[in-house]
Amino acid sequence: MDEQLKREAAEHYTRPWSERRGIESTDRNAAIVLVKVPLNQLSDALAEKAIASQRNVMGSEIEVSGAFLFAYQLVGHPWSIMISGDLSYPSILESSELAQLSKQLGQAVIMLLVSDSANTIGYDLFEGGELVEYFRGADGELTDDSNEYGIQSQRYLLFPYPDDLDDDDLEDDEYSEAQQIAYFWSRRRQVTAEEIGNIWSFARQLMLDYDAFDPAIDSRYLVGGYSSRRGRYRVQNPGFGLVLGYDADGSRQIIASVPDLVRVDYFRFGN
Repeated sequence: MDEQLKREAAEHYTRPWSERRGIESTDRNAAIVLVKVPLNQLSDALAEKAIASQRNVMGSEIEVSGAFLFAYQLVGHPWSIMISGDLSYPSILESSELAQLSKQLGQAVIMLLVSDSANTIGYDLFEGGELVEYFRGADGELTDDSNEYGIQSQRYLLFPYPDDLDDDDLEDDEYSEAQQIAYFWSRRRQVTAEEIGNIWSFARQLMLDYDAFDPAIDSRYLVGGYSSRRGRYRVQNPGFGLVLGYDADGSRQIIASVPDLVRVDYFRFGN
């Protein structure tokens, strides 16, 4: 990487966290819930249903067991975020609970689903206790799972990478299906395949439209040494690192970027 590209990469990587919006990274497997309320308000609602809770756990040890989640907020952002641990899935993150949470708090709730191993992305948008928009997309085949909501989503065939196909490809049965498949349903709008364009860009645009941001922080980031085992772990904010290159002696040139967190709270929902 030449010096100009290094400077540009470093500038982008260290841009202020308070100004970031959209989706920081899709190179992971995660389910993220964003709620458009301050962290105190979200944590009060979660504490009503949790069997144990701790506020402001950064730097402290927590007991990891059963179904648990973290709630946190980034400085300068209107949304708070919930992320699950890996021991089991808290029922509070089920669709019916998220719909109820949107009614209880009187604000929008977004469930964002990302999987780089399955090449899929999607979201569920809740407002006023109801699902108002649903989207799933994949690079390749995808099964519509909207039956859990009792809705009839529309199926789209997308061709976002025309440069990857030539005339022989288009005539081949293997390419008779779209390079991307998407399912979409909304109470508020209709969209065409052209308007969706690319599944990754479409999901990012939803986040931008709602002034929301997924910083790609998961439980493994927050809990050092966590490996899906019960025990006590220290909550931390180690930051992210980007390797720009290597020095003559082989040492890596790394720049760091540490998310500016308002606070991290911990909730346990089962043993």
